Amino acid sequence: MAERDLGLAELAAASGYHEGAAFHAQQSAEKAVKALVQSLHGGVRGHAITEIVRQLPAPLSVPAEILNAAQQLDKVYVASRYPNGFASGSPSDYFNGRDSKELIAYAKQILEWCRSQIP
Repeated sequence: MAERDLGLAELAAASGYHEGAAFHAQQSAEKAVKALVQSLHGGVRGHAITEIVRQLPAPLSVPAEILNAAQQLDKVYVASRYPNGFASGSPSDYFNGRDSKELIAYAKQILEWCRSQIP
């Protein structure tokens, strides 16, 4: 599902729906991290990728760039999804092609790292 959300993010970005690209990039990373937790026979609830990676068991060393990617994606979870995420306007007024590109790259980073950690 993480890969499918990444695909949706790329389709949304290509179609100019940058708020959708932001949301699906976040979802991709969240699902990848949750898959990693599940592969370690754990469970987790919530949507904060940063918090989930910080709670990974000690043998896993989370690289700084993964933590940074998680933080960047967490910032857009609410704002990209809800019409009242900003004081005025809609999410489509606040996200652009550069945002899509960066957020998709962060999601890919997390997805690849999680893949490399799953036994």
